[in-house]
This record gives sequence, structure tokens and C-alpha cells, in this order.
Amino acid sequence: MPGSYWNEEIETLSRDGVERLESERLPTQMAYLYANSEYFRARFDQAGIKPQAIKNRSDLAAIPFMEKHEIAESQQQGQLLGINQCATQSDIIRVQATGGTTGRPMRVGWTRQDLTDYCEVGSRALWANGCRPDDLVFECMNYNLYAGGVSDHMCFENLGAATIPYGVGNSLRLLEMMQEIKQDISIWATPSYAIRLAQMARENNMEPRDLGLRKGFFSGEAGMQVAGYREKIEDSWGLVASDMYGTGELGMHSGECSHRNHLHYGAIGVVLTELIDPETTEPVAFEEGAIGEFVYTSLRRQACPHLRMRSRDLMQVFVEPCPCGRTGFRFKTLGRSDDMFIVKGVNVFPLAVQATLAGLRPRLTGEFQIILHRPPPIDYAPRVLVEVSSDFPQNQYERLVADTMNAISNDLNVSVSIELVEEGSISTEKKSQRLIRDY
Repeated sequence: MPGSYWNEEIETLSRDGVERLESERLPTQMAYLYANSEYFRARFDQAGIKPQAIKNRSDLAAIPFMEKHEIAESQQQGQLLGINQCATQSDIIRVQATGGTTGRPMRVGWTRQDLTDYCEVGSRALWANGCRPDDLVFECMNYNLYAGGVSDHMCFENLGAATIPYGVGNSLRLLEMMQEIKQDISIWATPSYAIRLAQMARENNMEPRDLGLRKGFFSGEAGMQVAGYREKIEDSWGLVASDMYGTGELGMHSGECSHRNHLHYGAIGVVLTELIDPETTEPVAFEEGAIGEFVYTSLRRQACPHLRMRSRDLMQVFVEPCPCGRTGFRFKTLGRSDDMFIVKGVNVFPLAVQATLAGLRPRLTGEFQIILHRPPPIDYAPRVLVEVSSDFPQNQYERLVADTMNAISNDLNVSVSIELVEEGSISTEKKSQRLIRDY
């Protein structure tokens, strides 16, 4: 598989080869953390070890976990980038923010080397997706401070794709521009925006399939993991939709290949990823089908490194080599442990609710929001707003509400209160917030 971002040396490493590469880079990074951060020195001292004692991934178990809220709280107390800043401001060339979907957005700093690594792993993921240097890409993520805008744009440019920095807003003009361009085009957006954009096209007498979109690169939401969601996007636009994964703290780093057997982890050599049981925090072995929470440790990061940072993302991993030739592990997202809520003893993930609602299309669009009005214990039926398709007759709303409540009750064993809202009122140009704690 020749190409600019098919890195055979990295992407065909054996598991032992990956661990050797990690062991080569860990000592240098640990020494850097200890020398440049009071916070990280305290972590080592708390564990009673010196940085030179961390020689491989198994040694990391002696270090306490980082939590995102520690960084957020230190920023709220007046620190620009927070407790994990290691580089001086003179070496930091960009400051951006996380999406803030599950809380207050956090500022993240990057040095020139950090951004080089960001673009490297992002380009690996895009190459797996099928992005190529002759692609013309509408970049429709938020450029307003959010890391998904300019930095992801740079990944496309790094790969060689011509990139149109459109951002979010003025969707009708975007559709008009697509009409004006007489060649195949691609889009980088959230999955829900692709659905909303197709709806807007039809409302303005445009057929989405006639607008020339042939490749879609999607991230920022879990929609692509929901049965039928990808198919709806592909059927609407006549494109090939590819899934990607990343975080504001790490950047986009993983993408699926044409075989679509889950996401290829693309940050080998840049970020060491552990798997833990989210309840006990005990390590979980990387075995076929294993489930656990990702924990991240930077191997080269300068500005804002991480040392065993809990992601709160629950993943299932797959270790069998892929037919595409990549040998690293693959994974799929199951949900977020901090998005999970408990209703009368039942664990509920928004992703599971989304999967149930997808089964009620085309009556529903599949877009939704869960609103919790009181803090736990949740001994009431949570309110769920669901978009009803615009062409669904209003005289059948009552039956649809009952069907939706019954479907969620049967699939998830919880009772909810359903409220129908008009199509397009939830899906937006930005990342959709599925769970709102309104208390």
C-alpha cells in the first residue's frame, strides 16, 4: 500500500515492536516531565519513584492517574494552560480549546514539534480513511478556538489535500458553493451536520446527490457507530462516509480503513495507550474483544503532556491484523463513563439510546437530547427530546411517542418521558450535545 502516509515501518509493527518503540521514548519523556513540571514531580514523588524507573509500559502502573478536571480547575484558578504545562510560552506557538461537550472547554497549548506530531498522526488516520492529495475538502469544523478547526485543517494540508477552510455557519452558501464547483469534493464535519445539511439542501430545492460530494470524513460524535446512521448519510449524498476519532487534548489520531472493521489506532510512537477497568482501575490486557477505558501517556509531547490521563471513553479493542496490512490494534467506542447515568439501578449510555432511536427511522430522524432535571438518584423518567421527521403526520404523534417510549423501555429497561421536536432543531453545524444535566 504505497503512499505518503502509509508508514509501513510504524503501521506494520508487531505488538512487541510497538512496546520496544514506547520503551525507547518513555525515559526521555519521563525525565522531561520531572524537570519541567512541579505537578508531574509531585506525581513521581507521591509514588515514591524517580522518572528513570519508568522504562516500559508496565512500569507506568506505579504512577497515579491524571484527571481532566484537575487541568480544568487549575485553568479556572488563573493558569493559562493548567498544571500540566511544561514548555515555556516562548516555545508555545498555538493555544486552542477542547470541544467542551461534557463540561467547560479547556485550553490546550502546542509547540512546533507538538503540531508536527498532531499532523503526522492525523494524516495517518486520514490516509486510512481514503483521503488523498488530489482531494478537495470542505473543512466544516469550528475554527473559533476549537481544536477541530485549524489543527485538523493542517492535517489535510500535511497529507496534501486541497482544503477549503469553511468552518461552521451559513450553510446555504456552502451548498451554493458546492453547486458552483464542477468536480468531486469531500467534507470534514460531524455526522449530524451531514444529516442537517442534506435536509437544508432539499428545503432549498437541491438534491444532495447532485452536489458532487463523494467522500465524507466524520468525527466529533458517536453517530457513525450507530446502525443505520452511516447508511443514511451515504444514501443522502451518494458518498463514502468514513469514521475518525480524536480528542481536543490529543488531536484526531485514528481512522477506519476501507474494510470498515473499526478504527485503526494511529498514534503509535506518539501516545501510549493503556486499557483499564473503569471501576477498579486495574489493567485490562489488549486481547481480541477486550473492553475497558483508554488511558493516555504522551511519548513526545512538550507543551501540555499527559501522564496516565483517564479518557473516560469506554472502548472495545481488536488485535487481529487487518486485511489492509496495518497490524496495530483497532477499537470502537462504546460510550463515556462520565456520560453514563443510572436510572433506578440501570446503567444508561446516550449511545445506547441513539441506537434504539435509529431503529425508528424514518418516523424519527435519530437526533435526540437527554435532559436530567435533578441530580442523582434519578428516580424519575428522564426527559428525552427526539426529532420527528418533517413529513410525519401530526395526527400520529401520540402513537409515535408511545412507540418510542416502548422501544427504549424494551431495549434498555428504563422508562423515559418523550417529547417530539421538529426536524432540524437538535442537529446543528456544531458537535451535538446528547446529555444535558440541567441542575
